[in-house]
Amino acid sequence: MEGSSGVKKGAWSKEEDDLLRACVQQYGEGKWHLVPQRAGLNRCRKSCRLRWLNYLKPDIKRGEFTEEEVDLMIRLHKLLGNRWSLIAGRLPGRTANDVKNYWNTHIQKKLSSQNEDISVRPKEIVMESHVVIKPQPQRISTKMPFLMYSGDRSGDRQCITNQACLATTPECNNVNDTCTLGEPDWVLLKDLNNKI
Repeated sequence: MEGSSGVKKGAWSKEEDDLLRACVQQYGEGKWHLVPQRAGLNRCRKSCRLRWLNYLKPDIKRGEFTEEEVDLMIRLHKLLGNRWSLIAGRLPGRTANDVKNYWNTHIQKKLSSQNEDISVRPKEIVMESHVVIKPQPQRISTKMPFLMYSGDRSGDRQCITNQACLATTPECNNVNDTCTLGEPDWVLLKDLNNKI
């Protein structure tokens, strides 16, 4: 059967498989855009690549999944979700396609039936009381003085008083206190960062 683009679709013949094997053996894996032409196949590059990776590659492991493989697959699926190629990378010889198909036909049904059994049973949930400590907001008075440290790191300290603040920003007009040079090296700022 041929598609609208002129490439063959559908089942692969033994002759096509042999041509693909010979091509990969001669040129190696990769450069799949060149494979159909080199192998003399009337197939698209994606079809050639998937045929090789899922069916013809020599190190593909066939047969039933072992109990260890299934257990690892379940644990990896919990961790990675439906990222089949990553899961298959941890199962030597298994393809992403085989892992996905096994999951969908065997494990998913088994897990969903176990979940139904669990949901049928009455759930006994014991609620424990917990003490919740919520931080309380603090009010900051607008009558509080603005203190700004100004000066260099050499030790020369200068404390800008509220009057100096009044001169630079009108928002300070409701503050009446002043500071002295003996104040600590901290600063109370109220939107002065952007204004000075």
